[in-house]
Amino acid sequence: MPETEKYAGFWIRFFAGVLDIAFLIFPFAIIYFSFGFNDFGSMEEASHNSTLNFISYGISIIYLGYFLSSKKQATIGKRILGIYVGNPDGSKMSLQKSIWRALASILTSATLGIGFLLVIFTKEKTAMHDILCNTRVFCGKKND
Repeated sequence: MPETEKYAGFWIRFFAGVLDIAFLIFPFAIIYFSFGFNDFGSMEEASHNSTLNFISYGISIIYLGYFLSSKKQATIGKRILGIYVGNPDGSKMSLQKSIWRALASILTSATLGIGFLLVIFTKEKTAMHDILCNTRVFCGKKND
């Protein structure tokens, strides 16, 4: 890690995630409405909901995979807040590694948020998906 950079903490990462969700709401809404999702109570809609959740996870994985393996190494929310994701030395992740990290973040979510709280307690401010994929989140904009 370059000495001029430091690791991004919990709150800045949290708010970057909130911004990313705000950007993803529009494509999610288009998909949900195009599938005619409007009845939340029936059994038929429950299986429909599973399909839509699968599609939503797919969009999220594509979003994260694409942006985190890009030249800027950051999603839209991370770019706005001036943080980026990379290998422990700050270098760019491959597309494959960024997709694995996105999948691992689903696992982190499945821990009811405990996997995200690790950022508070680890020296390099790593969440569970960072540990699993050997990645770090840095403060500072990527200029490459």
